[in-house]
Amino acid sequence: MRIVASVCLAMMLARPALADPLPRHPAPQAPAPSTLPEPQYIGDALGRLQRPYGGTPIDVTTYHYDQSRTGWNAAETDLTPANVASAKFGLLATLEVDGNVLAQPLLVSGFVMPDGSTHDVLIAVTGHNSVYAFDARSYVRLWHVRLGPPQSTATVGCDDVRPEYGISGTPVIVRTGPGSATIFLVAATEPQTGTFVTRLHALNLADGADAVPARIIAPATKLSDGNTLRFDPQSQWNRAGLAYNNGSLYVAIGSHCDNKAWRISGWLLRYNASLQLLHAFHTIETPAPLKLSSIWMTGFAPAIDASGNVFVVTGNGSFAPGAHDWGQSVLKLPPTLAGVSTSFTPANFATLNDNDGDFGSGGVMLLPPAAGQEAPPLAVAMGKPSVLYLLSQNKLGGMTANDAGALQAQSGFGQGLWGGPAYYNGPAGPTVFTQTGHDVLRGWALAAGAAPSLTNTLTGTPLGGYGGALPIVSSNGAAAGSGVVWLISRAASPFGLEAYDASRLGRPIFKAQIGTWSNAGQGNPFLTPMQANGRVYAPAYKLIRVFGLVP
Repeated sequence: MRIVASVCLAMMLARPALADPLPRHPAPQAPAPSTLPEPQYIGDALGRLQRPYGGTPIDVTTYHYDQSRTGWNAAETDLTPANVASAKFGLLATLEVDGNVLAQPLLVSGFVMPDGSTHDVLIAVTGHNSVYAFDARSYVRLWHVRLGPPQSTATVGCDDVRPEYGISGTPVIVRTGPGSATIFLVAATEPQTGTFVTRLHALNLADGADAVPARIIAPATKLSDGNTLRFDPQSQWNRAGLAYNNGSLYVAIGSHCDNKAWRISGWLLRYNASLQLLHAFHTIETPAPLKLSSIWMTGFAPAIDASGNVFVVTGNGSFAPGAHDWGQSVLKLPPTLAGVSTSFTPANFATLNDNDGDFGSGGVMLLPPAAGQEAPPLAVAMGKPSVLYLLSQNKLGGMTANDAGALQAQSGFGQGLWGGPAYYNGPAGPTVFTQTGHDVLRGWALAAGAAPSLTNTLTGTPLGGYGGALPIVSSNGAAAGSGVVWLISRAASPFGLEAYDASRLGRPIFKAQIGTWSNAGQGNPFLTPMQANGRVYAPAYKLIRVFGLVP
C-alpha cells in the first residue's frame, strides 16, 4: 500500500511513478496551470469578521463530522447554493502555519478558556509537528505548541510527502464540558538524524499542554512462526484519522512507500483516555514476502457503528483469512478489536497486489438508515481500482467469484480514488457523492429496498485531478435549496476549492485557488475541506484559507 498520504497542504502526497504501472492508475504529474481565480478578500477588514452565524454553532471534533464518516454537516443554516454563488461569498482570512496541513481542521464552539473568555476554537495541525488554536471568529491565535522535530523525508526514505512527516492524521477531540476538552493526536518525530520515534499525545484544548504523559507507539506481537512483529517508526506512520468511542481511542497504522514490505504489518491500536494500550490488532499473522496490509485510507478515520464495531480498509498485502492475513479488505472488528467479525475482499486481490492497486487507498463510509429501509445497514467503499462497492454492514461479503458477496459493484469511471465518499439525505432522498481521478463529481441515488442499489443520477462538469477528491456536504437538514457539496480539486496548480449545488451538480457555483505548487511541498493534496458555522476551511501548503459571507 503506498501511503499516499497527503502532503503539504495544498500539495500533499506525490506518489512515485514506478508504483502505478497500470494504465488506469497513471503516475502523478504536475498539474496544469490553474484557471481558478485568485481568491480576493471581500468586504473591509473588520466587516469580513463581523457577520454573526445565524444558526446554533456546532462542534466538529472528528474526521468528516461523525463516526460513520459521512462528511455531512446537516446543521448549516447560513450557506446555501444561492448565496455561495453570490458576490457576498469569498475569502475572509488566510491563516498562516508552519508546515503541510494534511489533517482536517477541527472546531470546538463556545469553549470557555481558563481566563473565563469564550471562543469558538479552530484546531489545525501540521507536518512540522505544530498544533495551532485560533479563534474561529476573529482568527487571533490563542496558542501554538511544537511536539518535537518532524521526520525528514530524506531519512524516512519515502517522498510521498515532502519535505517532512509530522502530524498527518486528523486528531479527534473529546469534549467533556464547557471548558474541558482533550485533543488526541499522533506525532512522528526524529529527535536525532536517523532516530525515529512516534508518540501518541493527549493535549488540553485550553492551552495545548499534555493532559497525560505522551506515549511512544511501539506495538509488538508474535507471528505464527514464533518471530516477533514490531511497529517500525521509520517505515510506518499514522495517516488515517483517529477515532474515539465509549472510552476507547483507535489509532490506525500504515506504511511509507511499501518500505520493508516483508517485515511490517498494518495495525489498529486501541488505547484508553490515559493512553494505555488495551489491544493491538495486526493485519498479518503469517510470514510472507508481502505483508503490509496497511491501514491508511488517505486520511479517512475508522468508521464506527452504533454498537461500537470498527470498520477499516486495508491496502496491498497477503490475503488468507484462515491464516488471519487481511490484505485488500474491508474489515469489521468488535469494539475490543479481538478479531475480524466479517470482511469483504475483491476477487482480483492478487492482481491488485501485483499492480499496487490498493483497495485501502479509500475509506469506508457507513450509510445512515433511510426512511422505510428494508435493506440491512449499508456501507460503501472504493479505492484505486475505481470500483464502487455497496456492502452490508452485517455481512460484508467475504471473497467470492465476481464479487458476488457485495450487494453491488460498479466500475468503468475514473482512474482511481485516493479519498472517499460523502453522504447527503436531501429533498431527493439519500445520495452518495464520489469523485475519482480524472473524472467528474458524481451523485449516486440510494435505493434501500430489499434489493439495495446505487444509481448515478447527478454529474458535475469539470474533471478532477490525480486521485480524485474527498467531498463534504453542508445543508440545513433536508431543506430544499440548502445543500452544497464542497471539495478540494487537484486538477490544476494552484489547487482549488470548488462548491456545487448538491441538488444538481453541473458547473461549480464557486471556485477559488487555495494553495501553491512548490518544491518545498510538492505533491498531490489528498485533502478535505471542513465547513461549519457559516464558514469553510480549506487547507493548503503552510496556510488555511477561510471562506464565508460578509454582512
